[in-house]
Amino acid sequence: MRTSTILCSLFVAAMATACSGVKRDAETYRADTRSLLETKNSQVKACYDQALVDDQNVSGEVLVRFKVEKKTGRLYNVAVDPAGTQAPEALQSCIVRAVDGLVLDPVDRREGVASYKYTFKANPPVQL
Repeated sequence: MRTSTILCSLFVAAMATACSGVKRDAETYRADTRSLLETKNSQVKACYDQALVDDQNVSGEVLVRFKVEKKTGRLYNVAVDPAGTQAPEALQSCIVRAVDGLVLDPVDRREGVASYKYTFKANPPVQL
């Protein structure tokens, strides 16, 4: 039986002010955005499981960059950063589809600019 490991890290920068919504501090914005992305963990795992079907040893990182719209809280401009990504194209695309359009609620007064790194590691088969 093969197991897999998925690790994640997040960087968020809040920018510009507006008139409505809450105004999170940097740590709260980061935590809230991480929580939002984690709602898609089962879909991201399904993406990785599918990649493992094609290659039992697939490992690597997928660095996703996106913005959080201040008026709606919607994640937009979700894209893979090729400089920080070493995973197959199919896995990259699947992850983008999984997180694109998520909505941070309540909205923040500031637009967020963020990156989130998924790290995938195929563990050796378990010896029974």
